[in-house]
Amino acid sequence: MKKKILGILVCLTMLMPALSMTAIANEPPTTPTIDGETNGKAGETYEYTFLSTDPDGDDISYCVEWGCGESECTDFYPSGESATASHAYAEGTYIIKVKAADVNQAESDWATLEITMPRNKLLISTLFLGFLERFPNAFPILRLLLQRLGL
Repeated sequence: MKKKILGILVCLTMLMPALSMTAIANEPPTTPTIDGETNGKAGETYEYTFLSTDPDGDDISYCVEWGCGESECTDFYPSGESATASHAYAEGTYIIKVKAADVNQAESDWATLEITMPRNKLLISTLFLGFLERFPNAFPILRLLLQRLGL
């Protein structure tokens, strides 16, 4: 009887490392891709899409650093299903960083996307200023023309 119990204990002892290694083996998700507007208008909201897969098939959440001091994490999505988040920027250049984390807290590397939100400029004023720079003597003529038209 003692030999049987001892044999069972030896078998369990040999199986324990294999069982514990299986329980803690968790591969991180792949580095996500980021898809969205890279040049836009300041103050407008743009949608960005994130996509990653998990080798273990675990659900994935995306943590986003918007590059302006704000950050957020999405809900969990099935592996291979994209997630979206929206953000608006002031004028400037920003780097969006996102990483994927599975339900077992394994994290991917960071993915980045540089975006630029230039100043909102009216096309007409830009063209008009360009015209005046190319033809500096045209201003007196334009003023005279506008006066004759009563504008």
